[in-house]
Formats: sequence, structure tokens, C-alpha cells
Amino acid sequence: MALRFNFTSPMPDLNIPSSRCTNPSLNLHRSFSSTNSLILPRVRSLPVAVRCRSSHQSSLDITAGNGMSVFHEVELKVRDYELDQYGVVNNAVYASYCQHGRHELLEEIGINCDEVAQSGEALALSELSLKFLAPLKSGNKFAVKVRISGSSAARLYFEHFIYKLPNEEPIVEAKGTAVWLDKNYRPVRIPADFRSKLVQFIRHQESN
Repeated sequence: MALRFNFTSPMPDLNIPSSRCTNPSLNLHRSFSSTNSLILPRVRSLPVAVRCRSSHQSSLDITAGNGMSVFHEVELKVRDYELDQYGVVNNAVYASYCQHGRHELLEEIGINCDEVAQSGEALALSELSLKFLAPLKSGNKFAVKVRISGSSAARLYFEHFIYKLPNEEPIVEAKGTAVWLDKNYRPVRIPADFRSKLVQFIRHQESN
């Protein structure tokens, strides 16, 4: 409640008990402080913004680093033409192994990369980093494990691990980023139908 004082007119005589006689300036300061303290909690409290942010995160279920908790696994075998002059798998071939794993995962989710391409759009790889731990040789059997570890509005983030079978010796660790592109090869938001399929897939994984 605002207080107004007319300092041009004489102040009326006030009969105030001595026990309550204090410095008026202190009383005014307390009054305004009390008023401010009532306003501040309403300024800090933003329930609408919090609810909107929480709803956006739950729509995809993989934002803020929260992706799939389970890896999709594909088993493969080294072919002779994938070797280099040293008799081991050429480093460039591991990128193809990772791509094969991503495509298998997307098909498991319900997304066919060929159908996406025929629509004129694309889910294109924009980044891929690989860490080589051990080699593979001709005839070796191995597993490619891949999952979607997170996302942004237009991007999906993948984690890949390649293990030699049957002892599961680590061979390669890789991280990749795929971006959804429109017909002009410009980044666009991930389509709603893809998000829906991905959310259903994640929930199915978590329930098993």
C-alpha cells in the first residue's frame, strides 16, 4: 500500500506511546522493505516457464543428454577386401561399420533412410570421431553397438562401440552427429513423426 506525505503542510500532532516512539525514518525503511519482500517471491516464481520447458524435454525424451539407455547390436565379419597392406582392417572401413550400425538402429526404430532420401530430405552425418584401440583381421567376427545418446532440435548424437567376438575385446570407440536437412540441404527440425517413433522405441526399451 503506497504512503503519501505532504511535506508542505504542517504535520499534525500525534499522541504516540513512548514505548512505540522510534526513529520515523527507520519505521519507513522497514515499511518499504516489508513491501518489497512481498513482491520479490512473485517475481522469482515462474511456474509457467518451468512447465513449458519440462514439456519440451518430454516430447522427445532424449534432450539434455538423456538418450537411449540400451545399445542396438549388429554382428558382422571382416572381409578380405577391407584389409590394408598391413593385413588389418583399413581405418576408413570402420566409418562404414558405424554407418551400418546406425542404419540398422534407425530401421529398428521404424525409420528407413532410403524413404527419407526419396522424400527429398536427408539425415546426414556432419561429424564423426573415432578412437582406435586394437585391429581387426580377416575372418574376425565383431559386434557394432550403437545408440542415440541425445539430440537437439535438428541433430541426433550417436555413440558407437566395436568389439571383437567372442571375447568382446574393445576395437573402436566412435561418436557421431547426424543433422536433418531439407531439400535445400539446410538444417531443419526433426520431423514430428520421427520423434514420435523414437519416443515409443525408447519407452519400449525401458519397459523391457
